[in-house]
Amino acid sequence: MATSSIFHNFTITDEKAAEQFLDALDKAAEQSAWKPKNPFKPPIRDPEVIRAKMAKRKEHA
Repeated sequence: MATSSIFHNFTITDEKAAEQFLDALDKAAEQSAWKPKNPFKPPIRDPEVIRAKMAKRKEHA
């Protein structure tokens, strides 16, 4: 299983290795590999805007 290595327990006894591990975690947090493809659009809550959009939808159907 691919996630089994994520939950593996390990021990760091060397102070230098601990610092390197923390630096790697900080660097990974700063460099996000995932970027959104489309900008976020909040949901429409105005009833009049919703009615207008539904009316346009019915016209094109």
